[in-house]
Amino acid sequence: MLTFVAIIIVIAIAVAGIYTFALTPGEPQGQPSPHAIDQSGS
Repeated sequence: MLTFVAIIIVIAIAVAGIYTFALTPGEPQGQPSPHAIDQSGS
């Protein structure tokens, strides 16, 4: 029973880590956006 609970906790942490990893790349993409506008302004 304890092993089953431990496996569920490990899976939950893994899913949370993947979710954080998937959301992190979305933020850096927001930075190049102003740069593209800056190029159009020039």
